[in-house]
Amino acid sequence: MPKFRKGVSGNPKGRPKGSKNLTTLTMEAARDQVSVEIDEKPRKISALQATVAQLASKAARGDQKAMVEFLDRIAEIEDRVRPSEYPLGEQDVEVLRAAYERLKQCEPATPVE
Repeated sequence: MPKFRKGVSGNPKGRPKGSKNLTTLTMEAARDQVSVEIDEKPRKISALQATVAQLASKAARGDQKAMVEFLDRIAEIEDRVRPSEYPLGEQDVEVLRAAYERLKQCEPATPVE
């Protein structure tokens, strides 16, 4: 016997008013403020900003997985932004592209700490 009869909703009351979907919950969490220490001073920044800063820091310390992830994000942004709005010079972009291509060919290694 089928669980639900044909033509009858399995959720007759529908989604409750005011309930949030995953996208809304994710964006709210990204905007939440977290306490961090920058230059030995306590500051409040968004969770998103803290996450990106942490990813950039790991990449700068030599974590290959973080480097690829960070450079992927830069490539995505670069594709969406007009060159006049992009803060890096063409020479900088070429260095990042070359590093990105080399990293994509490497197997992930133990990060340098």
